[in-house]
Amino acid sequence: MVSFRDLGLSSYEERVYRALLSVRTATAEELSEESGVPMGRIYDVVNGLESRDLVHCNPETHPRVYSPIDTEMAIDRLLRNRKRDLEVERTRYENVAAELRAQLGSQPPTDGRFWETRSRDSEIEFVHAQIKRFSDATDEVLIVGDSVVVHQFLTVIEPLERWLESVANGSIRVHILLSEHLSDEGDQLLQLLRATGQSVETRLHPSVTANFDLIDQRDLYLYVTDPFARSRPLGTIHVTEDALIEELIDEFTAYWREAETLSESM
Repeated sequence: MVSFRDLGLSSYEERVYRALLSVRTATAEELSEESGVPMGRIYDVVNGLESRDLVHCNPETHPRVYSPIDTEMAIDRLLRNRKRDLEVERTRYENVAAELRAQLGSQPPTDGRFWETRSRDSEIEFVHAQIKRFSDATDEVLIVGDSVVVHQFLTVIEPLERWLESVANGSIRVHILLSEHLSDEGDQLLQLLRATGQSVETRLHPSVTANFDLIDQRDLYLYVTDPFARSRPLGTIHVTEDALIEELIDEFTAYWREAETLSESM
């Protein structure tokens, strides 16, 4: 079922906006109780809605009282903002692609830097190769992603299942950090990960938007999202720069500590 999150709101923002539609006016404390959003987050959420011009605030009252704008107007504003963001993102990815072409020149794709995976055949070929790289890991595999990762893995479900089964009998660590907001096909992947028990640790975080794999803290594979098909990758960049990898590991650790384990989300 579609929701305001499809137009760019977070789950907390949607809950607060829907709560305001029900009660029409409310203080922050009342909104926290009505929406279930923790009091420690409620002001950030209503301020975010106010900055999007989806909520009005009466500054003369104490405490402040909030009210929603008309739903038609809210949807129009969210759609307009989403289109603008997509156009900006499209331009950014076109620039990335142009820079990659300039960087790679006439070198063949076997140089190991960039794989185009927009076509189904190239995507399947890459994911098969990636699972083989996972199998060859000697220490640790980190997987971070949203619906892009889900789509990639479900294109080769049988090799994925075999690798996950092998992890249970091996000695490497596998940590998978996924977005809470996955596409509908994400349920199939989550069900598969739940079946692995403790051999693969999976957690969910509301703010995961990047997609990458890190093997043995040495080989980083960054996924570039297709601007015209948000659930699919345009290609993958292989990175070995230590400084960038160290920064991503630090950020991964922070997100991992905040994330909810898959068993708790059942």
